[in-house]
Amino acid sequence: MTFFKYAIAGSIAISISACSISEPPVLPAKDQQVKTQPNIIFIFSDDLSYRDLSAYGQTNFSTPHLDQLSSQSVRFSQAYAGAPECAPSRGTLLTGMSVDKQPIRLNSSARGFEVLPDNLYTFPKMLQQAGYITGVVGKWGLGYIDTTGNPLKQGFDYHYGYLTHYEAHSYFPLRLYENNEIIEFQANDDFDLYTLYGQDRRKKEQQFEDYYDDEGKLIKVDLTQATYAPDLFDRKAIEFIEHNKAQPFLLYFASNLPHGPTITDDFRQLKDRHDMSTYAREWGAMVQRLDISVGRIIETLKDNNLYDNSLIVFASDNGYSMHTPSQLEDGTRVWLEDEFLQNKGQLRGGKFGVLEAGMRIPMFMKLPNQEKAQVISQPVWLPDLFPTFADIASQPLAQKVEGYSLLPLIDSKPNAIPNQRPMYFYKNNEQAVRMGPWYAFRPHPNTPIQLYLIEDDAMLQADVAALYPSVIAQVKHIFNSHEPSEWFWNPGDTAADFKRKVQRAADEGQFIKKYYPNHIELMPWEKK
Repeated sequence: MTFFKYAIAGSIAISISACSISEPPVLPAKDQQVKTQPNIIFIFSDDLSYRDLSAYGQTNFSTPHLDQLSSQSVRFSQAYAGAPECAPSRGTLLTGMSVDKQPIRLNSSARGFEVLPDNLYTFPKMLQQAGYITGVVGKWGLGYIDTTGNPLKQGFDYHYGYLTHYEAHSYFPLRLYENNEIIEFQANDDFDLYTLYGQDRRKKEQQFEDYYDDEGKLIKVDLTQATYAPDLFDRKAIEFIEHNKAQPFLLYFASNLPHGPTITDDFRQLKDRHDMSTYAREWGAMVQRLDISVGRIIETLKDNNLYDNSLIVFASDNGYSMHTPSQLEDGTRVWLEDEFLQNKGQLRGGKFGVLEAGMRIPMFMKLPNQEKAQVISQPVWLPDLFPTFADIASQPLAQKVEGYSLLPLIDSKPNAIPNQRPMYFYKNNEQAVRMGPWYAFRPHPNTPIQLYLIEDDAMLQADVAALYPSVIAQVKHIFNSHEPSEWFWNPGDTAADFKRKVQRAADEGQFIKKYYPNHIELMPWEKK
């Protein structure tokens, strides 16, 4: 291989501490025979837009650390998430399976936020079997302490960060979790998170501008006293690396940047851009803060002589989400481009929808001892990372997954991944599939399938379904093979169907408890 100099081949104790931040434990060494295996660092951003990075075309600010990493990496120019929103995308990543063949189909079911079951085969479990120490820092979102979705039950030796989705909305949290210990941050008690939700920022622009001083520093929160979560995540990631550098490790760094509601510690490069909205400046500054985290991780790897023997992967969990969709009179949803950042790219759709812009993500990986950069245009997706990690760790898969290892593709063997392999996506009634040169979309099972030649038509404007009946037949089979779920919204369900599921969950006492951030009792959309 061109790039490599090696052969690829019970009970819970909960304690509460007030602002105490302990160091990650030095975990016991595992199989000493795998000591030379590459470390794996997976950096996962949250809601990053396709053109948020300067390496992908952003011109209002720069992301130098990510740009440098991408320039030394294999860049996948047609990379896709497994789903158009947080939880199911993470489910496809962890299992290597398409969204309808793993347990987390959507962000929420009729019962609430579903959790990972205890019998699930995940890539961290696989890496534990290969002798890796495994750690996750940041946003988990797939199960609370007392559930089977606890990250310590899903293959991780160490966890620090948020456990549930709503908790990860706060960058000044009242509590985080280190393994099964609750860490409280009393100095964040006065942070008014709720104000950031549901505001018409165009009408109240000055209100949010006043959160910052003339130098672009946040003054709404006393940063000398408050705890800013990204700073803690950087520290914990660095400590995990340094404490486990003598053995192969997996660091899953799951940042919640730049997921809203937006607030930043510093406008940075955008502090003087008063021509832009406060929202755009905050978003851009949050992306820059993500870049700082990446720089710190890379620096730590280099300082500890780990960089050359590490696989470093960067990706986002779903596509464009900076602006939520507007609905036209005919019911069509439209995701507007941000007029200042222009970060959506020439793509149609956005988060919570399965059109191209909701699914396309930035993704690149730096291989151990990589000697030159590479760009691969063959379509890939997040489920491919599971078998790629198994390949890099020389660990046979205990169960079949739908993803394919990307290493043969990188080694100039494009036929290692079938050209027409389907990558299936869904959200409620919407279904889509990327299959070779095709992108097919069906808004509802009762509507015709639309078909596009995606490489010639990124905006999905020229429906060629009538010209390719055999392709439509294949797509229809894929769509109709969707494995239905007992509790999630399935394609073809109605609001009345889902309401009955919710009522059944209530009748059977099956609601899953939700955990809210910063004294919030209900989210604004839950009050409607």
